[in-house]
Amino acid sequence: MYDGKQVVRVETQYKKDDLYNIGVEMKDRKGTGNYDIERREYNIEYVSLTQNNLYQEVKYNLKKRKIEYLDRTKTNLLNGVTFTSGPEFFQALGMEFIDSGRTYHTGDKKGQAVMIPKIKSKEDIPNAVSFFFDSCMEFLKDYVGEENILLAQIHYDEDTPHLQAYFLPVVDMVKRKCYIKDKDGNVVKEEVKKKDGSTTIVPKLLRDSKGKIVYEEVKGKFLNCDQFWKQKGGKLSFHQMQNDFNKFITEKGFNLYRGDIGANKQNQSKLEYDIAEKKAELEELNKEKENTLQIIENSKNGLKNLEKEVDNDLLNPIKRKLGGFKENDVSKIIEYTKGLENKVVILSTDNNNKDLMIEKLTKENKTFKNNSELIKKNKIIKEQKSTINEQEQEIGRLSELVDILNNTIDNLKIKFEKEVEKWKNLFKKMCKAIDKVLDRDKPKERLEDYEDIADAINYGYYNKNNDKDKDDYEIGM
Repeated sequence: MYDGKQVVRVETQYKKDDLYNIGVEMKDRKGTGNYDIERREYNIEYVSLTQNNLYQEVKYNLKKRKIEYLDRTKTNLLNGVTFTSGPEFFQALGMEFIDSGRTYHTGDKKGQAVMIPKIKSKEDIPNAVSFFFDSCMEFLKDYVGEENILLAQIHYDEDTPHLQAYFLPVVDMVKRKCYIKDKDGNVVKEEVKKKDGSTTIVPKLLRDSKGKIVYEEVKGKFLNCDQFWKQKGGKLSFHQMQNDFNKFITEKGFNLYRGDIGANKQNQSKLEYDIAEKKAELEELNKEKENTLQIIENSKNGLKNLEKEVDNDLLNPIKRKLGGFKENDVSKIIEYTKGLENKVVILSTDNNNKDLMIEKLTKENKTFKNNSELIKKNKIIKEQKSTINEQEQEIGRLSELVDILNNTIDNLKIKFEKEVEKWKNLFKKMCKAIDKVLDRDKPKERLEDYEDIADAINYGYYNKNNDKDKDDYEIGM
């Protein structure tokens, strides 16, 4: 006999636009859950944000750890996972539950009362329950890598205690398509026809002898949701995860039912479950309303038939008695009919409220998955303002740097011109001195003449009393 069913829900497609709502739900506890503010203080945070919001946390980690990824709106940045079980499991661990006054409208527990934790102090959370979630966290760290978990919390403020966590699907190796290259190493491109009939130029894929695309393995750090789950088993990855968790948690001493192996069940998100519950509740209210309306219609028809069978003196006690009708019975029928009409009004109001709630939840569900245009617009505007501000600051810094460089160049130019002028004057003086020493009336026109005598003096073969021509400074043999 099991203490309960294991519940491990995984969501793999959280993109950039989804991170806002996740952050609000985790940090501010706003969403579609039945949050109890009195139990909120007992929530436990295993991993907290270090940045202002979840999106910045993701970007910070990717940059800090130098993880390669495609920076696109459709990129799956985060995965989410929830570990929990039903109230009966936590009751078996010693936690007390009370009736919430609500009932389930879908699933195996349809019609049963919704039980919620009775927590007034930390002592109301049994050590066995804390150990269960510690074990779930231990499993998650080993399964996805502790460094990849960005946010993890135990929630005791909702209907059922659960561990909710979000992590980066990081891999150490990816397979990439190979392309044909020319002799210079450049990728060869080809023209292909698209579905709409137009053409485009794309890199030409490298294929093997059987026509299959050739892949190469690249090692490093990559954010790649598809490769992450392929390495965990591909199409059977979630199935295998359920098996691995059940084996792990059983070895920890917990008696949880794995579920029907091979059953093809899709996990519902919290929003989808809540919408299904509200729709089922609305359907029940509509049926109750229809039944009530039918009873009213039957009552009205009965009164009409009664009026036909008796005359205007029906209220006379003797005639009522002879006709088989009592004044009290007729009054009760009338009152009952009025009560039913009031009930219809109440049911109609409830139905309208449920309709509004479903509409709200559906919008929230769409917003959660796609986000609202307003949030997108505001975020884009904010990012653009930030980018513009950064660019303006960068332009300002570059302008200052250019001014400094220009000033430096001007100063160097002036110094260089002065230095050149100084050496020119010195060279003229030296040439004049040489001419004076050699008793030359006219200075030589060629620069080489002055270079020769300078070499003769420097290398020690110049002789002032030389009988040779005064311009001949060759070494005598």
